[in-house]
Order: sequence, then C-alpha cells, then structure tokens
Amino acid sequence: MLHVPSTIRAFASVFSREGYELYIVGGAVRDALLGKAVDDYDFATSATPEEVQGLFRRVIPTGVQHGTVTVLFQDHSFEVTTYRIDGLYTDHRRPDTIAYTRSLEEDLRRRDLTINAIALNPETGEVVDPLGGRADLKERVIRTVGSGDDRFQEDALRMVRAVRFAATLDFALLPDVAEAIRRHAPLLGQVSQERIAQELEKLMRARHPSSGWRLFRDTGLLEQFLPELEEDRETPSPVFEHLLGSCDCAPLDPPHLRWAALFHDIGKPRCCAEDEKGRHFHGHDQVSASMAEEVLGRLRFSKERIRSVAHLVRHHMFGYTSEWSDAAVRRFISRVGEEEVFLLTALRRADICSKLGRPPVLPDLDELEGRIRCMLEEGHPLTRKDLAVNGRDLMSQAGIPSGPALGIVLEELLETILDDPSMNRPETLLEIARAIYQARFHPSREPRDKKG
Repeated sequence: MLHVPSTIRAFASVFSREGYELYIVGGAVRDALLGKAVDDYDFATSATPEEVQGLFRRVIPTGVQHGTVTVLFQDHSFEVTTYRIDGLYTDHRRPDTIAYTRSLEEDLRRRDLTINAIALNPETGEVVDPLGGRADLKERVIRTVGSGDDRFQEDALRMVRAVRFAATLDFALLPDVAEAIRRHAPLLGQVSQERIAQELEKLMRARHPSSGWRLFRDTGLLEQFLPELEEDRETPSPVFEHLLGSCDCAPLDPPHLRWAALFHDIGKPRCCAEDEKGRHFHGHDQVSASMAEEVLGRLRFSKERIRSVAHLVRHHMFGYTSEWSDAAVRRFISRVGEEEVFLLTALRRADICSKLGRPPVLPDLDELEGRIRCMLEEGHPLTRKDLAVNGRDLMSQAGIPSGPALGIVLEELLETILDDPSMNRPETLLEIARAIYQARFHPSREPRDKKG
C-alpha cells in the first residue's frame, strides 16, 4: 500500500463522510508508484465545484469554468477537479465545453498518457488503473490514452509532454506515439510559447536532456519551435550533437547554465567558412549569444534568464594560459562578473566534456579558478562599485560635471585599480581623475592674444 500523509487522509474523509469520492490523480500517483518522493497532490472528485464549496469554509474558484477549485485545508492548498468529460478541442488547446460525470473511469479516459491516468484512493489505498498505466510504468514506455491522433489533435502540447516524460523518466516513446507526433507536429504552432517553455524547463531537469532534444528533432517538433537547432543539417559541422552533449555535461543548477550549454555554439552553422587554413567559425560566440536572445525571447523567458544565458554564451571563448598576469585575471573577473565567473568555467568544462565524452582534466582551468578564488577572498576591487570614490565625489571634489565625461573617467579609474589595486585610495583616485578629465576633455591650448 502506498503511503498517504495523514493530512491527505483527513482531507479525503471530509468528502467520503458526505458520500463523495475523492482520488489522488496524475503525477503524484505516477511518482509514488515509481518510488519517487511526492510533495504535490492533485485530486479528482465526484463532487461538483458548488458541492466542494459547501464542504469547506475556504475555497478559491481558481479554474471553476473547467471544474477546478483550490481548497485551503490545514495550512495546505489542494487543487480539486470534478470528474468530467471534455467536449471538442477546436483550438487544439482546451475543450470548448465540459460535462461533469460521476464516473472516475470516464474522467481518467480524457487524460493524455496512461501513466498519468492512474488514481489512488487516499483512505483505502486502492489503485484504480483502467488503462494499464501501471503496466506501462513497469515496461517503462510512453503510451497515449486511446489514439495518439485524437489526444494530440485535442491538445498539441501533449506531444511536447510525451517527449518530456520520455526523457525525464528515461522511458521509451512507443513507435505509434512517435508516428502520431510526426503526423501532427505542425499543430504545435497553435500552442502558446509560454506553455512550450514550461515543458522545456522541466526537460532541462532530466538526467540526460539530450534524449528529449533528439526526440524533438526525430519527430519533427524541433523545427516547429526551435528551428535554429536544425541549421547544422545543412553544414558539415555536427553542432547539434555537441550542444546536446554539453547540455548533458552541465550541472543542473542554476537552470540557465544548461541553456547556455545548449546554445553556446548554436551560431556555428551561420559562421562556418573555409580558407587555406581550414574550416573556422569566427565570431560564432557573438552570433550564438544573439541567437540565444532571440530564441529565449520568442519562448517568453524572463529578461533575467535571457540576459544570463546570452552573457555566458557571449564570453565562453575565453582563452586562459598561465602567462596571464594578475591584472589580466582581475580584468576577466570584472568583465564576466563575480556572480557568473565560475558558471563560465563550468560551461567550459561542459563544452570539453562533450568533445571528450567524459569529464575532462583541465589543469589550466583549475589554476584559473584557484587564482579567481584567491582574489575574491582577498577582496580585490573589481568593479566601479569597489572604487574608493564615486560619481558624487568626482563632481564635488574633482569638478567633473555630470554627464558622459563622468562615466568615462570612472571607467578609466576602474582600469587603474584593475592594473594596481593599491591605487584604490580616495586622494590618489581624485588626483588621477582630475588629470584624466583635463587631458581628455580640456587639453591645454595656446592662450588667445589680448587686444589693446
């Protein structure tokens, strides 16, 4: 018998006392049967939303038009949906109409995949599985509830979900499911970019996201939402597989690191050229960063995610050698940023791991990371905020007016302390600032002849 927390059992007893059914459904049951930890529960009930509202004092009509309410119970919030039968899906996204039913089995038959169409009675531990979901869990396969053609035409996002579950669970996509996806892949164009992005975020948490990305390409889904990853089909450079390998090698956290690994060389097909020295990809880091911005923007990712990914991609071609001076290391940290400098070295490790097929041994990179740690621990000044003077000081004590000149002088002062941190003293920087301002903006001129 699967373990059910006491709070869930108490919640279910409120329904059963009044003659209603309540079952745990969806991912919680699937994950519990797979032996995974469960911390999020969804429920299906024979009670209508109005009847649920009559059972509890605090009920929020979060999706009442689709039969869903959120019940606040003992410091928990539980999403409860009435058993229903869906009508036509003319927009390939949501049913035009729904009809309530008192049958749990009818409700399970409207779901996408058999492994998501299993229900559990929280009071008795009874598992209801009319569609063979447990057998598919055992066989580790992805099968649709009924015809894949029907399920995918109803909601085109289910194609992406099928691939995502195959990758995150390390299951096989059954051939008939893959064929149905190929037939209906163009329908994905009618799904919002935000919904696709949510599934991609979950895919990127898989142990090997590459298996999902390969399925996207093999089933024709990839060209529907990320055709940029298809561009290497026209070039002799196997960029796609390298990007997938880098993605697999990159750490799970923070999330934007794997996205940077997936995009860091995406611009190579556009930059591919050959001359007497062979094939090269000059400028691919900048092109890749721009492409990453375009793709993530199209998928409606947050501005911060887009900035972070593009930043790592833009700087991934750094070439460290042990000959770098301390000033060069400080400039590298300043340019990349203290928060992301180790993410950049992690991206480099993932890049090389993909090429070698195993975690690399990189003494030079180890050395660079060691030097960076020492400088950060010693508190070396690395940014304009670390300067011993600020813009107000330069205006009030060095006579430099607000405007572009002030920013230029501050950047020059930053270059000064990156070269020599010992110069980071107020009196020294003010003197240097006056000299820079005079030389750059008021160079000495011959005095004018006086009349008379």
